[in-house]
Amino acid sequence: MEDPAPDAYRPAEYWSARLESDFNAKGTGHICYSEAYNRWLYRAKGRALRRSLRGTHPPLRALDIGSGAGWVIDRLRAWGAEVEGCDVAAVAVERLRADRPGTAFFVAEWGASPLPRPDAAFDLVTLLDVAYHVVDDDRWVAGVADVARLLCPGGRLIVTDAFGRADVDAERHVRFRSRARWEDVARGEGLVPTAVAPYVRWLSRPPHARGFAWMSDGFRGAVEYGLEMVAPRPAHLRCATFVRQR
Repeated sequence: MEDPAPDAYRPAEYWSARLESDFNAKGTGHICYSEAYNRWLYRAKGRALRRSLRGTHPPLRALDIGSGAGWVIDRLRAWGAEVEGCDVAAVAVERLRADRPGTAFFVAEWGASPLPRPDAAFDLVTLLDVAYHVVDDDRWVAGVADVARLLCPGGRLIVTDAFGRADVDAERHVRFRSRARWEDVARGEGLVPTAVAPYVRWLSRPPHARGFAWMSDGFRGAVEYGLEMVAPRPAHLRCATFVRQR
């Protein structure tokens, strides 16, 4: 078997390097922007997460896949869930364990092999800004199947992706998948789509977007976050909810 190209995307190495340098919103957010900008992006993520949690009530057993610097973990804990987390980067898991001793964390690459937890162990799985970083289609399919295995009947998956009309390879570490593809694979594993809603319309676009490139990152993030509320446009990222069939 040929060795991978020198610039091939190796998830553990890639995310370890980013999180060793920036264990914060910059390390887990949009790579082209500063922490100040990404904090606004995370506000939008919080709004999407709160919306997706409507109709569920703690206590719930939850698993956050791709925990990074722990942002989703903290929100789920504050909401009242009993949470576990995992990440492909060992440095993230080490930091998370040290900072949050009451929460279990483990190293795992989603889709590479079944996560080391029993069937039907969770009421909720969160996969926020993670699935589209799994660029290998076979691993992505395997990861969706594993989430279905981990969810109890009636359990909920909350996931972000483009959910557009077609798959798009945006970067070497980003592969957006279509809504039709997601729904086809998820239904095959017993996950029924119940909602797809806009996540970001203005935020998280390329830095050179017309009319915005001159702004400082922090100011641009604030402006774009405000536009999310008052100037709707087609979303380029969406947040979807799937429910495990009984």
